[in-house]
Amino acid sequence: MAVKLVGSGTVVGGHCIGVDPYYLTHKAQAIGYHPEIILAGRRVNDGMGPHVASELVKKKIKAGHAVAHARVLVLGFAFKENCPDLRNTLVIDVVRELKEFGCTVDVSDPWASSEEAEHEYGISLLEAPQTGHYDALILAVPHKEYASMAASDLRAYLKEGGVLLDLKGALPLGLADLRL
Repeated sequence: MAVKLVGSGTVVGGHCIGVDPYYLTHKAQAIGYHPEIILAGRRVNDGMGPHVASELVKKKIKAGHAVAHARVLVLGFAFKENCPDLRNTLVIDVVRELKEFGCTVDVSDPWASSEEAEHEYGISLLEAPQTGHYDALILAVPHKEYASMAASDLRAYLKEGGVLLDLKGALPLGLADLRL
């Protein structure tokens, strides 16, 4: 459950959906029940990072673009929008999978602590990504800073023919090249 502290602009909590099923599964198995539906949901969630990276790679290949050494900008690294919490972020799975494909990945997040991202995940966050520099952009966590940007402002980070992936459907339908 997320709680907004009145007047603070701070959102607290919210990681329970990704974490609580593990506790429920553990307790169910302790009493002899095998919660297959919960476990199936976990498998789907756990596979989303590689799935997102794979869909972006397929889009690049279909467009005739090289994947190895492609520069990818990921906007948003926190667990959820407008919150600095990096615990349980699944964006790291996307980043790691893209690196496995040979991509160079830059990550920017105005809410996240650079020190925490480096310490917990080995990720150095960029403060100000370069415009016209990237082959692909993933709008991963639509913080208000990103959600207020027009698609053309996001595309300004891309090279000619770059791919814009809107992971959470923050942009109006049809403005991203790929939307999951």
